[in-house]
Amino acid sequence: MNFFEKELRNLFGSSPMLRSAHYCGRTCLAKLDEELRVKLQFTTTGYADHYDAIKLAVINRTDGVVDQQLFRFSDIIGQQAVRGRDPINPHIWDYNGRLEWYRPISQEQRSQIANTILDYVGMYQEETEENDFTMKL
Repeated sequence: MNFFEKELRNLFGSSPMLRSAHYCGRTCLAKLDEELRVKLQFTTTGYADHYDAIKLAVINRTDGVVDQQLFRFSDIIGQQAVRGRDPINPHIWDYNGRLEWYRPISQEQRSQIANTILDYVGMYQEETEENDFTMKL
């Protein structure tokens, strides 16, 4: 399992909303219901090897993409302070062939990211009283 797969599992692996989840590289693909799938993928938005967002696609298995959204980590958890420098956008980077968070993020920040994305995905779930998918990491 690579770094991205571990991070995706850490963020979304315990969500009952994402059924039959498969992880491969920078991507997680899961069922929302019989017709809808969700694809979550780490992506870059400006700098190569700076993965600073998760791209989400909701896909109808017969009709294709229903919705797409880009969730930048800085929009969810804010910028990170760096002593003596301007704040930076949180991101995973490839440094000397090793993937890691440029500035490590906390479990609380991971929960914020997961909850924001799952809250959005939840809009595509059938409405029931049981659907409370807030992640408690």
